[in-house]
Amino acid sequence: MSQLVFGIDYGSKLTGNTVISVFDDGLVYFFDIDAGVDADSFILNMAEHYMPSKIFIDAPLSLPGVYRNLPGFTNYHFRKADIELKTISPMFLGGLMARAIELKNNLKSLGISVYETNPNVIANRLRLKDCDYKGNLQSLPSCADEVLKTLPESIRIAKEDIKTWHHLDALLALISAINSLFKKPETYGHKVEGLIYV
Repeated sequence: MSQLVFGIDYGSKLTGNTVISVFDDGLVYFFDIDAGVDADSFILNMAEHYMPSKIFIDAPLSLPGVYRNLPGFTNYHFRKADIELKTISPMFLGGLMARAIELKNNLKSLGISVYETNPNVIANRLRLKDCDYKGNLQSLPSCADEVLKTLPESIRIAKEDIKTWHHLDALLALISAINSLFKKPETYGHKVEGLIYV
């Protein structure tokens, strides 16, 4: 199995807030974009170039089952995974969700496996709120330290590359991707409706 995987913090299409983190055989590095650059084309181009075995993306990749007439699903606002993780409704992220689902299908056509993840789950486990997670940018280095000290020493990453909260969230998404290389990921939700992998 390829040891190259992506973790993506997925933002609005042209805001420049999308960041890709890459795990490449023990080395972690980042790619970000400027405002005005099409985030979806950027991700597709990077995926075609690097051909990761897996991509873990922080974006809803499925609609609640009721919209697809799946038997037993009646909630118009939340999927089972959203309820289990107490996340916001994917319907609140309509345009972003539609883009993410289209992106997933385009990536799958390249033969790349795409998984929905949620960096907030790992952030909560690491108690990053205690270091003002996603608060003042001056808190970013101390939050980054909390994340980095959980990584094995064999993983090489330059702390100064974690330049924004989007970089840190991409790294949290990447941690789920790295974990999946070595063990079965935790899953939340129902596999027919859509799972969130951590």
